[in-house]
Amino acid sequence: MSMSSFRERASTRLLRTGTELAIDQREIEERLAAAADRDSAYSSALGAVAIARWVDSAVLWLGWRMLPRTSVPTVTTPGLPGR
Repeated sequence: MSMSSFRERASTRLLRTGTELAIDQREIEERLAAAADRDSAYSSALGAVAIARWVDSAVLWLGWRMLPRTSVPTVTTPGLPGR
């Protein structure tokens, strides 16, 4: 396995994971915003969401930085139904 092949596979996985985390984090933010009771647990949850947002940004940044410059992202993503 060549190094660029490994980098491309690792980068693709990081980008996919980062995207999935961002979607999950957005859903959690929407549920917290809809919560009627704003107690200390709510504040703790907001802190956890802020950390999750930072981690998600770091994963996406790392995925883009690892992507080999000769690699061009394709329209189809392996593993997704219908593609």
